[in-house]
Amino acid sequence: MEEVPTREVLWNVSVHWVIYPLFVLALGCAVYFFVRRWRLWKIGLPEDRSDHPKERLFGMFRDALLQVKVAERRGPGFVHVAMYTAMIILLIATVTVAAQADLGLPLVQGDFYLYFLSLAVDIAGAAFCVAMVACIVRRLVNKSLESKPEDFIVLGALLTIGVTGFVLEGLRIAGTDDPWSAWSPVGDLFAGLFAGWSAEQISALHLGLWYFHMALAFGLIAWWTYCKLVHVLLVPRAVYSRSLAPKGELPFIDMEDEGLLTMGAGTLEELTWKDLFDTQACIRCNRCQEACPAFACGKPLSPKALMQDLGAELEQRGPIVYRLQHEAARNGEDAGEGAEPVTAADLVAAADLSEAERAVVDRTLVGDVISPDALWSCTTCGACMEVCPAMLEHVPKIVKMRTYQVSMESAFPPEAQATFRNMENNGNPWGLGWQTRSKWTEGLDVPTLADNPDAEYLYWPGCSGAFDTRNRKVSAALVRLLKEAGVSFAILGNDEKCCGDSARRMGNEFVYFMLASENIATLDACGVKKIIVQCPHCYQALARDYPQLGGHYEVVHHSVLLAQLLAEGRLPKAAERAAAGRICVHDSCYLGRYQDVYDEPRAVVRGAGGNVVEMERCGSHSFCCGAGGGRMWLEEDAGERVNVARAAQALATSPDAVATSCPFCLTMFSDGMVSEDADVPVRDIAEILAGAYDD
Repeated sequence: MEEVPTREVLWNVSVHWVIYPLFVLALGCAVYFFVRRWRLWKIGLPEDRSDHPKERLFGMFRDALLQVKVAERRGPGFVHVAMYTAMIILLIATVTVAAQADLGLPLVQGDFYLYFLSLAVDIAGAAFCVAMVACIVRRLVNKSLESKPEDFIVLGALLTIGVTGFVLEGLRIAGTDDPWSAWSPVGDLFAGLFAGWSAEQISALHLGLWYFHMALAFGLIAWWTYCKLVHVLLVPRAVYSRSLAPKGELPFIDMEDEGLLTMGAGTLEELTWKDLFDTQACIRCNRCQEACPAFACGKPLSPKALMQDLGAELEQRGPIVYRLQHEAARNGEDAGEGAEPVTAADLVAAADLSEAERAVVDRTLVGDVISPDALWSCTTCGACMEVCPAMLEHVPKIVKMRTYQVSMESAFPPEAQATFRNMENNGNPWGLGWQTRSKWTEGLDVPTLADNPDAEYLYWPGCSGAFDTRNRKVSAALVRLLKEAGVSFAILGNDEKCCGDSARRMGNEFVYFMLASENIATLDACGVKKIIVQCPHCYQALARDYPQLGGHYEVVHHSVLLAQLLAEGRLPKAAERAAAGRICVHDSCYLGRYQDVYDEPRAVVRGAGGNVVEMERCGSHSFCCGAGGGRMWLEEDAGERVNVARAAQALATSPDAVATSCPFCLTMFSDGMVSEDADVPVRDIAEILAGAYDD
């Protein structure tokens, strides 16, 4: 009869029951440390992140459990996926062995034993050890990771567990003369180290090392939720609780709420629980920092440092505020239902605290924890959020802090004052007379809604398209193309006002609310349903922000409409009779990452006969022009100018021209080319397409 492949479970270990009380103890420590963390993010404002559970579960399964987001980055991403997969295989093997040892299930035998518990587990263990070594070397070599002693302790402990596992396997093979040892190739190699050892020596070393291996593993379990390994639990929850709102949408602030006492976040507890949770789910992987254009250009902003600084402050301030909130809740219950609710700020101000605690709670969020320079360096491009494997939300936190600074403290860069005033008084950031907004249409025969009330589309040129001399040419080119294609359109003319995007991203909710409310009232009064925009920032406001105020419109960016008109044959393709040359296409952050529009601008360039060439950072990994988040209107002092860095990246492709799909990008690239002393023209895609029809 053929022998069934198997091995003795828990060889040489007679008292293995001790595993379970120790496991319960270790698990108790993990739960205790986790509750401590839970109390910290509990101090934040409530926010519902439980809607659409199926969509959330699918996202968690795909990006957290299957590691799809992690694997997008080659190198470190591959190492992490290998380590993660190996840990799952090793965990399954451990549970299988325990099931046979304690439940008597006949699992460790036959093909399952050979192919999985021997071969697959050996390969997984080897991959795990190699991944650990790679992680340690990376942290030793890459100083930008800002590794802490804890990082090396955790990685070293995991590597030790992996190596001792192979040593134990080798000792078992040597001690039992295992006939199936070839199916455990790594363990078999380790068994060779003990050739010539006596049975007593092998048994003694095996037993001692087994208890050490077990104690180290349980020690890590106990420490699991206190150290950085907690991300194994927090990241899946962070992905599950990710925002499902349209990209770039900011939390709504009801300016008509008579009970509104504050706006934005001036303290940690004025952030939401999810904001605070993010600071603990951050694993310092560096992806956000490496993607950030501000950091790349030497600005005082690092998205990673922002998260870490907020997290460090939470560790100190959180326990104090939680205690005060807990005591207030208990006292409120004792006082009955008639007790007046108090804010966290009231609790902190009135609390009888020690001198050390008072020093902690008196620290300002912006100033002591986050520097104002870092806060105002952000272009809100969203690159940090795009690459984050935990889907943490950096930009909304920054805007919330800006909102508090602007609305509650009147603290903002001095040049922003003129921009706010101009928007408020004249409806545009330049402060030019509102009655001159439609002057750009002279000689173009552009109808207004008053002239053509039945127009299919309202064309919204935006402030740049109406007032900026350079961008007026884009408006003229687009009008020409719309007429060529027979599109029914009209404009508001002087009744149009700034969409308010820059004001809102800079934190001035009052100016945004004023502009948006007036625009919505005008659009609704005119019965507008469809809107064409050439500015992605206008798109963001009209399509994503205005619905919060009751303005619902079908908004289309000119790149999407032009690509559609080309595809429908309403605009003849110029590829056969024009040669636009090598066109380097720049992806606007607010059009690409925020609206997921990448193909259409390239289709327009190709339709004009252009040969599209790509920069190294393109598509969803595009590098910001530097104008987003209101930076268009602010001075750039520290480090290299972002637009100059991006212009240099474009020049590296040796283009005949650079194509943009955003008036801000057009302006920033044009200035960047001047700084680079380059004569490469920068043109909007509408200009490129319209130029293809010139004789």
